Amino acid sequence: MLKDITLGQYYSTDSLLHRLDPRLKIRATIAYIILLLLDRNVALFGMLTVVFVVAVFLSRVPLGHMIRGTRGILIVVVLCSAINIFTTPGTGGVSILGLTATSAGLIKFGFVVWRMVLMIFMSSLLMYTTTPTELTDGLEKCFHLSGNVAMGITIAMRFLSVLSQELDRIMKAQEARGASFHKGGPVKRLKAMSKVLVPLFQNSIDRAGNLGEAMDARCYTGGKGRTKLRPLVYDTKDVVGYVVVLVVMALGIYLAIRF
Repeated sequence: MLKDITLGQYYSTDSLLHRLDPRLKIRATIAYIILLLLDRNVALFGMLTVVFVVAVFLSRVPLGHMIRGTRGILIVVVLCSAINIFTTPGTGGVSILGLTATSAGLIKFGFVVWRMVLMIFMSSLLMYTTTPTELTDGLEKCFHLSGNVAMGITIAMRFLSVLSQELDRIMKAQEARGASFHKGGPVKRLKAMSKVLVPLFQNSIDRAGNLGEAMDARCYTGGKGRTKLRPLVYDTKDVVGYVVVLVVMALGIYLAIRF
């Protein structure tokens, strides 16, 4: 499962979403997340689900690819959200192993999972459709960050998939030497995983050092006065995109107030 993690990777293809300005995509993603946090009702979440489906269609990124890349995170979200089933007060409860599951808890659980899944998928879609350079330039312009800070944030996000692949490689190497990560109780598995953390930490430091040396070899200097090979310029499709974002925000606010 570790090798299937693609969160933070750029999916190379030619689509309308790939050609949009990164500033538009960043602001649209932020607006989408704000609408998700605005209220909890079926009409609003249904509309945002339709928006996500349209965005995936326009991006030409396979939905199965996105699900495989975020499967581990989705499992954690479902498990953590399940606490709401037993901690939300309500009537019509069913006792399971001494814990009471209420209908209100089930409804809250459904909305929390729905919200988190849309939030994760839309955020990952931003990184699937935006190159590291475009994402760095977009963050720098949107939040008025220095070039070094924006580059650091982008590298940190891209390193998620690299570290997952490195962890998978180390675990296979340890298994070839007789280590077992899938047998025994939780304590035994945690002890076995400790054999992986040290080489993973060491390899992460080595990769960071190699990246720094590569950037120095290419004479990278951040900060003021640094020019761009491809400056960000808005196009007609970006103006239309902003209009669409405003319409979606207005409709989302109406649904949040109306229902």
